[in-house]
Order: sequence, then structure tokens, then C-alpha cells
Amino acid sequence: MILIYNRDMKSKIRVIIFDFIGVLLFTKVTYKPNKIIDEIDQVIGKVTNDKLFKKELIKKYNLKEKEFDKILNKIVNKYESFKPLWKLLPSLKKKYKLAIINNGTSLTLKEFKRKYNIDEFFNLFISSAIEGVRKPNSDIYKLATLKLGVKPKECLFMDDSLPNINGAKNFGMKTIYWENPNIGFKKFKEFLK
Repeated sequence: MILIYNRDMKSKIRVIIFDFIGVLLFTKVTYKPNKIIDEIDQVIGKVTNDKLFKKELIKKYNLKEKEFDKILNKIVNKYESFKPLWKLLPSLKKKYKLAIINNGTSLTLKEFKRKYNIDEFFNLFISSAIEGVRKPNSDIYKLATLKLGVKPKECLFMDDSLPNINGAKNFGMKTIYWENPNIGFKKFKEFLK
């Protein structure tokens, strides 16, 4: 494994941890807003219990289970990969361990994994719904470091949420804030030089 030493970051980076929605994936430009899909999608980022999430939303929107599953599938299809970043993944994987920390339901995970070959590129996918804790709680960053066998200072974490960035930074990780895809990607490419 090749280690990077970045003068600005003062440490060897062995792991790059990505946020899922807002770094690796973004809403399609062609997506047409849909009230129920967008409302449920807004709730997804807060999920730490899939059973409760599903039960509450089926009740709130008076849905049958199949209707709920169709909505989740439409949410998956609402997003597309940020292609410039995904093109780098094969070369990054040769140099670093790659991981994702996602605040969200694991009920869409199987479909996301299939659609984007996640297991091919990433060593670890942490879901708040599976772990019962979400960013910016330090426990989720700690879990990632334990599972990957690294120290916080050996990790670069990227997210489009400042609270999540601050949580990772307070835990001791290096961070890049993706305020938008172009700025975030530019900062990341500068980091890699």
C-alpha cells in the first residue's frame, strides 16, 4: 500500500472515507421533483433503525409494503455517480483502503451496491441504520477506524455536511468539505498531488 505524505496535512493517509450522497452520488439533473419521494428521501439521512423507519413511513403515507419498496427504488434512481470521482476509484484502490460512511437506511443498500459495484471499489460500507449511530457522532468514525485497522490521523474523510466534517475533524481525521461537487473535487485532486 502506497502512503501519501501531504505537507499541509502532516500525516500519512492510508484510508479515504467518502460520504455517499453529496460526494460519490448527486441528484440527477433530469430528476423531476416528487413530493412523496423527496419527503421520504429527506428522512432517510436520519435513519438509525430500519424497522422503525419503514413502519412509521408506511403508516404516515398509508402505503402497502410493495408501494414503499417501489418508492425506495425510485429514490435509488434519483441519484447518479459523480463520474470524475468514480473514474479515480480504480487507481485510488491500489494506493488506499476506500470506505463509505452513510447516514441512511440500509433498505436501499442492496440496490445501490448492485447499481454501482460498491463491493468492487470499497473495502467498507458503514450504514447508520445498521450500526444504530450516525454522523457526526464520533462512534461512527471510531467504528470505521477499528474495522479498517487504522488511526484517525491516517484517514481522509470527505462530506458535504459541515457538522459531519467537524465530527470527523474532532475525532482526529483529515477532512475535505465538499460544499459543491466542483470545489470538493478540486480540493481532493490538490490533496492527491
